[in-house]
Amino acid sequence: MEYQDVVRDVLSRSDLKEFVVKNFRVSMTNLGFTEPLLSEFLDNIDNLDLDAFIARHKEELARVELGHFFDELVPPFFEKYILPEVPKGGKVLDLGCGRGTLIKLLVDRGINSEIVGLDIIEASEWEDISPDDARLCVVQEEDFVSFIEKEQPDAVVATWVFHHMEYEQQVRYLESLYKVLKGGSVIVLLEDAYADTIPPEMRQERHDALMQWSKEDRLKIMGAYDWIANRIFSMRTTMPVPFAYRTVEEWNEVLKKAGFAPIKDRYIGFPDNQDVHTPRSVIVASRALDNII
Repeated sequence: MEYQDVVRDVLSRSDLKEFVVKNFRVSMTNLGFTEPLLSEFLDNIDNLDLDAFIARHKEELARVELGHFFDELVPPFFEKYILPEVPKGGKVLDLGCGRGTLIKLLVDRGINSEIVGLDIIEASEWEDISPDDARLCVVQEEDFVSFIEKEQPDAVVATWVFHHMEYEQQVRYLESLYKVLKGGSVIVLLEDAYADTIPPEMRQERHDALMQWSKEDRLKIMGAYDWIANRIFSMRTTMPVPFAYRTVEEWNEVLKKAGFAPIKDRYIGFPDNQDVHTPRSVIVASRALDNII
């Protein structure tokens, strides 16, 4: 599905557009985009010829977003916030492993018995990962349950994955995981999510600026950031951005309804050196041990 019309609707409101443009100027400047690209993008954000813009700036987009952000900034972010939540030993499944960034970190850490990556399409970066270090698999939703039943991971990690699903699909995946995972398994989510009841660890002022909007407008702002980061900065033409965001509290409720027991949540907030000013949170839950009769 193409969400450009939804983003244009967001940017058609002058107040939302001013807020989005202001924040993009800060995040894009900090990330290292040049002024010519910045100016062309922000001056035409609500009426941009995507294909022509990407064609003109493909080299810079690849260097800054893919090379600098994903290859240089995301790994230490994962090391700080995700790796400590992944249990030592046992099998780890990276659900929606994408370029394999977390897979490489898990391999380097070297304390899990087996590492498996799963996605619905294969990424070219998979070629850099030895099959002796990790197994990378293409699995569609209709084969997901049987795949998990066969693999039986001890931990499932999903970084920036679930908000790319419609709300109903999020629930289906979580319910399927609960049904087939063994007792004691852990699920770790990194999501674009803010919290209503706990303060952010970073950048309170950015949290306050987002919270001045209605909940509906917050979702629109986050969706516009996400769509632009994926469709333009990362040049991904097939990544869905259905504006399906939840608060930390809502993620905990969905996990509980699926059967999981939330054991930790962390509202990171708005770290510097991110490609967009979207709130980040980590939610950890476990599957209860099965009763033995």
